[in-house]
Amino acid sequence: MRPRATYIAFDADAVRDAVNSNLHTFRQLQEWEKNHPDRFHFVNMHEIEFSAQHDDLLETTTKTRFLRLMAEADNLLVVASPVLNTESHILNWQISRCVNRFHLPVVIAYAGLDELGEDSIEKFWTWLPNKPRKYIGLDSARMAHIPLTRDKLERALGTFSVSDQFYPWNSTTIF
Repeated sequence: MRPRATYIAFDADAVRDAVNSNLHTFRQLQEWEKNHPDRFHFVNMHEIEFSAQHDDLLETTTKTRFLRLMAEADNLLVVASPVLNTESHILNWQISRCVNRFHLPVVIAYAGLDELGEDSIEKFWTWLPNKPRKYIGLDSARMAHIPLTRDKLERALGTFSVSDQFYPWNSTTIF
């Protein structure tokens, strides 16, 4: 049985620099998918271009492709980290479309953490993109917050699904 299809919202500008970006995190996700295809299926990892700059013309084409991939997804993964560009237009656009148009449950995975406590969302608030912050403030999206470990990610992505209509309890669910 194939695992649930997961769309990853990302900021392409923030994944190119191997030292000051999430490039290593995205490569780790690709490795997990490659080594565990029965557990992970990321519908758009091949779309992440680590070397090209997105200009206005390319953005329209990219958004069309992203929408098609979002429609295939069962859930959304957002990687939160201290190097994330929280104001990225494309990142926040992807999150907004996944939540508002496709009603995907959101899994926010905190890179570099092994566990989360009750105060983690507040403690790592600056790691979150603007859209999830807004959703938390309004409690208007159902989001599970997890440390970015393979086991936690597998469990969360295997649990929350738009096709099964199984969502986190609210915007601040620690899973």
